[in-house]
Amino acid sequence: MIKYSPIIFFLLFSATLLADGTDVDIAAGKMIYNSYCAQACHQAPAANRLRPKQWRVVLNTMQKRMRSSGMSPLTDIELENVYAYLTQPAALDEKNESQQ
Repeated sequence: MIKYSPIIFFLLFSATLLADGTDVDIAAGKMIYNSYCAQACHQAPAANRLRPKQWRVVLNTMQKRMRSSGMSPLTDIELENVYAYLTQPAALDEKNESQQ
């Protein structure tokens, strides 16, 4: 019998199907970001701290660091959920307002 972690279980049953056919869930992304990044490794920066292209680079770098330290990297779905959380319009709007 396959045993799923709570994060995987949550992702499998709560993902929202978008028009382009990808499963992205911002709430799951926030949970993963807070559990993997903020609690497991380091203090996680605010979602509105970086632009979407910058977050993509950071997330790819963190995947490599997880592999090199012996941790399991995020799955593709987990990674996209975290990216969706970090680049959601609310976070980007806060960044734009703080720069004005």
